[in-house]
Amino acid sequence: MTRRRVLLLSAAAVLFWICRRAYYVGYFNDDAFYMIGARSLLLGRYAQLQAPGWPALTTYLPGWPMLLSPIVALAGGRLEVLQAYAVVLHVAALGLFASMIDREDGPQVADLTLAALLASPLIASTAGTLLSDGPMMLCAAAAVAAVSRCWGRRDAGIWISIGVLGGLAALIRPNGLALAAAIALLLVRERRGKETALLAGTTLAIFALWLWRCALVSGLAWNYWSEMSSSIRAAGLSAAGNAGYYARDIFFRALWRLPGLGPGGEGLVAFLGTGLCVSGLLRARTTAGRCAALFAALFLAPLIFWPKLAGRYAIPILPIALWGACRGLALIHRRAAILIVGLGAVLSAVATAGVVKASRDPIQGANAPPSRAAAHLRASSSAGSVLAAEYDGRWHILSGIAGVHVPYDVRTPESFAAFLREARVRLVLVEDTSSALRPLGGAYAVPQADDLRELVKSLPGARVEWSDAQERVEIWRVSE
Repeated sequence: MTRRRVLLLSAAAVLFWICRRAYYVGYFNDDAFYMIGARSLLLGRYAQLQAPGWPALTTYLPGWPMLLSPIVALAGGRLEVLQAYAVVLHVAALGLFASMIDREDGPQVADLTLAALLASPLIASTAGTLLSDGPMMLCAAAAVAAVSRCWGRRDAGIWISIGVLGGLAALIRPNGLALAAAIALLLVRERRGKETALLAGTTLAIFALWLWRCALVSGLAWNYWSEMSSSIRAAGLSAAGNAGYYARDIFFRALWRLPGLGPGGEGLVAFLGTGLCVSGLLRARTTAGRCAALFAALFLAPLIFWPKLAGRYAIPILPIALWGACRGLALIHRRAAILIVGLGAVLSAVATAGVVKASRDPIQGANAPPSRAAAHLRASSSAGSVLAAEYDGRWHILSGIAGVHVPYDVRTPESFAAFLREARVRLVLVEDTSSALRPLGGAYAVPQADDLRELVKSLPGARVEWSDAQERVEIWRVSE
């Protein structure tokens, strides 16, 4: 590894650490459940520790909690240790991808791509969170590295090991199955049936065990499919709109963040970036490069149909997408590519400077937790109190109080009252959900705060016990 590469990766580690407070731990709710899952694994089960009775946890895949649990065991409740671990995983993933690009196109293209990734506000703002994007990116980078080193070997143990890595990726993100699929397709192309069977069989066996466990404990094999199909039936599907969203997020937000562009200009940047990326990836020379390109395509495909849109979903393939765009430019004119990608890195760095400022000077919202509401819950709740909230994982991490999620099918006063009685709920938390990820419709749509507030108001004897306009939180006490 060259001195320049070491300096770039060191700069990435420092920057990501500085930006770790861009979002507080628990903001996404998913990150809270990954911590809950990790803690439960240390107790010998995979369960919702925030809920009374500790029911089985099925809605969150166990791959990232498995990787997180040893650090949880060492760090306890020290969140900064966990965030440092997340940063290390991101930096390791970027380093492995840079090595792959180096073998494909040389150190200059690799370091240029790495610099653009380093400057990306999308990565900088989320690297210190406890989301699954960084671990997924590391799995992909590790698999590509393994393909680069082991492609010509026929040892069964090697391909079983790569299959285990593919299984881990599938247990981190459902579309992580794309990793094993990409490698298997390349093996099939070379008519290597034994290696294909070992790789695909291992990955599918690992994922099938997870589905079997979920079916045994709850009768639910895969909630992702139910959520997607429900939303599509209710609101229709805009595959072209979803594709445009991710193209803009990848190539405008993370690479060429040109100022003053309206929607049309952003769309043009996205269109050109996509074209350059596809052109560059189609001309990948090495098996590892082709594996990375195929993985990116297969990983992105399900997101085109997924009803929730979030730029962070594309982070695991961002290094591949930026490399493809850089490569596409270099195929046209190498020196122009250096100037254009370098300019994009500078423009992205301006936006990342805002992430640094937000992380260093927290304000209420994404990067400052609702600490007053959490303190009130800790002080006012008695032993055995149960809180009903849309984001029960988040509030358990913040306050320690037991919580239950308001079910998706509870939408009438009668069903809401019945749910509260059955769950023995005494407190209901209503918070602003304007920034929540939600499908456009269907059974899994998250209700607006006003909708939940109206349901609570319909209960006889319900009263506001605590509210804070700045934190945009209300805590209601309901009658026993």
